[in-house]
Amino acid sequence: MEIDKIDYVIENLKEMLVARGDNIDEFEEHEAELDRETFFNENYPVNFHTSNTAIIFALTKNLRSAVIDDLKKNASNMDGFVRKYNGKYNIILVFNNDMLTTPSVSYLSIIDKILQKKNGMLQFFHVNELLFNPTKHDLVPPHRKLSADEAKEVMEKYLIKSKGQMPLILHTDVIAKWIGLKQGELVEIIRYNENSGKYYYYRCCV
Repeated sequence: MEIDKIDYVIENLKEMLVARGDNIDEFEEHEAELDRETFFNENYPVNFHTSNTAIIFALTKNLRSAVIDDLKKNASNMDGFVRKYNGKYNIILVFNNDMLTTPSVSYLSIIDKILQKKNGMLQFFHVNELLFNPTKHDLVPPHRKLSADEAKEVMEKYLIKSKGQMPLILHTDVIAKWIGLKQGELVEIIRYNENSGKYYYYRCCV
């Protein structure tokens, strides 16, 4: 990965986190002080935090393996790992573009489920996924994650007894990842029609 891509990744991450409601002041202060070559240091992963999220850059194979191994060691009690990275149970890992092995992806999914029980989540992004903001694309309609109360109101309004009856969106979908959608949560999507104007529809994340 070229060093000049780091700035694009950081700017898009900040846009993503602000859209999620995070305060990014400390993130901005920290990243402004760092030489971009530091991101490729083999000795330790670069990490930042916002009001709600820890962001960990592991841009070499060795660092990526080290972070995943550290997660495995702390799987029975994630508190130790979380304390090491600013006490945030929402964690974003940023990896280089090398594909992860299937066992690694499966294990990260397990860790995500553990963190969700603590009202957090674990996401990982490859660098290429963070070189642009997909919500700014002209063909992507606005997506908004609904709160639990809003989801309940929608289901009552449309007489939906089970979320399984709803259209689905995968938690691996580009926009679902971007807005931090968890499995079981609902997303509101706004579309426009020249004749009928604005209209809403809803999907459940799986």
